[in-house]
Amino acid sequence: MPRFRSPSGPLALFALLAGLLPLFAQPIPPAPAPGPAPPRLAVQKARVGATAAVVEPTVSDEDALKEAGLTPTDGEKLVGYLKQRTVSDAEQGKIQELIKKFKADNFDERLTAAEHLELYGPAAIGPLKTAEKDSDPEVSYQAGRILKRLEKIPHSAAAAAAVRAVVRLKPPGAATALLGFLPLADSETLADEIRGALVALAAPDGKPDPGLVAALADPSAIRRGAAYVALIEGGPAGERIRIKESFQQVKDAVRKDTDPDAKFRGLWALVLTTKEKEFVPDLIGLIPQLTRGRIWQLEDLLLQLSGAHPEGTRFGKSAESLARAKDAWATWWEKKGGGVDLTKLDFKPRVLGFTDLVESDQRGFGMGRVASLGPDMKEKWQLVGLRNATDAHVLPDGHVLLVENYTQIIERDATGRQVSIKIVNQPLSAHPLSGGGLLVVCRQMVIEYDKQNAQVWSYMRPVADIIAGRRLPGGDTVFVTAAPQGPNCFRLDAKGKMVGQGVTIGRLQNQGVIVGMDVIGEETILVCEFDRVAEYDLKTGKLGWKHPLIQPTSVQRLSNGNTLIASLNMNRAVEVDPTGEVVWEYQATKDGLRVSRAYRR
Repeated sequence: MPRFRSPSGPLALFALLAGLLPLFAQPIPPAPAPGPAPPRLAVQKARVGATAAVVEPTVSDEDALKEAGLTPTDGEKLVGYLKQRTVSDAEQGKIQELIKKFKADNFDERLTAAEHLELYGPAAIGPLKTAEKDSDPEVSYQAGRILKRLEKIPHSAAAAAAVRAVVRLKPPGAATALLGFLPLADSETLADEIRGALVALAAPDGKPDPGLVAALADPSAIRRGAAYVALIEGGPAGERIRIKESFQQVKDAVRKDTDPDAKFRGLWALVLTTKEKEFVPDLIGLIPQLTRGRIWQLEDLLLQLSGAHPEGTRFGKSAESLARAKDAWATWWEKKGGGVDLTKLDFKPRVLGFTDLVESDQRGFGMGRVASLGPDMKEKWQLVGLRNATDAHVLPDGHVLLVENYTQIIERDATGRQVSIKIVNQPLSAHPLSGGGLLVVCRQMVIEYDKQNAQVWSYMRPVADIIAGRRLPGGDTVFVTAAPQGPNCFRLDAKGKMVGQGVTIGRLQNQGVIVGMDVIGEETILVCEFDRVAEYDLKTGKLGWKHPLIQPTSVQRLSNGNTLIASLNMNRAVEVDPTGEVVWEYQATKDGLRVSRAYRR
């Protein structure tokens, strides 16, 4: 039987209206009355998309393990549980084939596939979590339905707790069990915890773990990559070559690997840990095969070595331009590499290869999402069902700081659980500060909070005309307004007091709550105008670099000199080089959403 059957004619119209009534019936929270200072922090926990705060206490590791019949002190049982969550590569393939059958037109075939998947038990949870995010509604529905049946025990929380307990206990066979489970991890967050755990378990008694050494030849690129990093970074932290017994074997395995990402992980760890420059040409040689996120990471290293782009080394969009840039970097290294001393380079990565995206609902339903693309350019996580989310920033602990519903600054964890909330009047953006504080830019005011969430200062405009604002590197704050005449760009000192009388830059149209801005050093800003993004000098208001784009809604100057721009109207995020050439782009494709903000980190 067909997967969907839609009514037609008058019946279709009636069904559509009936389905929309509950959406229009949703209450719109009133904005708080304006005042000189915002309310103090209120802390709640809530589900994403809930119409009111719903308390969801965080499950402790001990409680999660107890639900799964485990204890945090029984290493043998914890290892056994991880093995229970693991199936062979062949069985993983069968699970994926069953998930593909969720797209079948025949209902009975879909139902049979679901029944067979349930027989895999907890081992199917990781693949089903991935399938739950699929753009095909039937795949997403069937995966979610099975997960509800399988997760009567909180296996996701139990697996994470088991990983942490195993690192503490270090029972026999722990590294092998973690390696086996890694490709089936329920989330990228858990996968990263496993990779970190493997580093901690890499050298029991100073010797390389046999399971990790065996994994150097594992058929799975995911396991090989994790084993490379563990055997390179594990062991005595003060040494450059930490596990000497297996070092040559690891080097040989990395260089022979045919999977670009696994090879990159190994080479990257070798460069950063051993500080040996012999691996830099190997990394440069990978360039045409690497995903864009990995190229951004490598480019960051090369630029910190070279100081600026040598001629011809900018990475374009096409495979041909990437190959030319690779050759140009290889030529530069041949000429300059001999004088490079990695042991003296204080390399602090400015780029981790992630791109965070805010996607907005312009159909009137107000339900958006935030997602993150990893270095492999695959979606690593998403928060869905967000009410009118207009800005988002990932915090150092992995939580996400969001502006939602035109009145709320909300911190959510990786599952979407609400950790804290501030109620403010018409917030436009919320920017985490280096000391743990927060800068909130609103329609009529700018507020700074310290890391304890206490207000440091606030500045109030006579009218609600602020469009965007940012913190400058030296501690001042700059904001721009929609003033129709006179100065429209203003500067506040570290105490929130006005500096000077402001300057006049290009007239900015009030496009709504989503308008972007960035700062370049102390004296230059990038702003979104109606049909372009433009640089302005903060002292003179003089126009500098510009790039045309219809109704841009966010802008970020990247460490490589390129500019990342998003346009809600165009449903497009682009990275352009200084000449204006587009070298990367993204479009939202899920649930009728449009990309409104894009941030690289």
